[in-house]
Amino acid sequence: MKKLILVFLLAILCAAGSFAQSLQDNEYYKKSMEFTRLSEKALSDGDYDAARDYAIKAQENAALSKQYIEAMLLAYRARSSLNAARARINQAERQNIRTRNRELYNSATALYKQASSKFDAKNYEASMEDSRAVLAMLENLEELLGIGAQGPLAAEYEVKLSLKHRDCLWRIAGFDFVYGDPKKWRSLYEANKSKFVNPEDPDLIVPGQILTIPSLQGETRSGRR
Repeated sequence: MKKLILVFLLAILCAAGSFAQSLQDNEYYKKSMEFTRLSEKALSDGDYDAARDYAIKAQENAALSKQYIEAMLLAYRARSSLNAARARINQAERQNIRTRNRELYNSATALYKQASSKFDAKNYEASMEDSRAVLAMLENLEELLGIGAQGPLAAEYEVKLSLKHRDCLWRIAGFDFVYGDPKKWRSLYEANKSKFVNPEDPDLIVPGQILTIPSLQGETRSGRR
C-alpha cells in the first residue's frame, strides 16, 4: 500500500507541476501542494490511511487547479482576440470608415460590443468567435473602403481648372482620397483660409492653389492629388 500511495503522490505532483504557471492566486494549487505534503508526512509516519485520504484530496485539488488554469488561459486568449478586434476597428476609424462604409462600421462595432459583453459574462469561447468575426469582417480594409482603387489618402490637393465641374470645398471634401464626405468641407476651410484670396469667403479658391488636408482621426496621409 505504501508503494501505491507513493506512485499516487508522484502522479499528483507531476500533474500539478504541469499547470504551475501563474499560480500565485490559485488556491486549488496551494491546497493540492499542502495535502501532498500532509500525505507524505503521514506516509513517513506509517499512517497509511491518513496518507491515502490526504492524497485523494490532493488529487481532487490538482484537478480543480488544472480547470482553473485552463479557464485563465481561455480568458487570456479571449482578451487578446478582443483587443485585436478593437485595434482593427481603431484602424478602420483612422481610415474614415464611418463615412466611407457606415453599414460595415455599424456591423463591426455591434459585433465587437457583443464580443465584449460575452467576455464580461465569462463566455470566452463565444466572445472569441465574435472577435474573430470582426477581424474577418475588416480583413481587407483598403479594398473594402475603396482606398486601393483611389490610392492612399492625400495630404494635399491642388485645385483644378474645370469648366464642367468647378472645384469647391464641398466637392473636394467628398473625394474618397480626402474625406469621402462633402459635409466636412469646413475642416478644409479652417485649415487653409489663411491662404485664400479672401479668407472670409470659402467659395473663393483658384486653380493651382494647394490645399492642406488635415487628418481628422489620426489617419495616415501622404502626397498630393
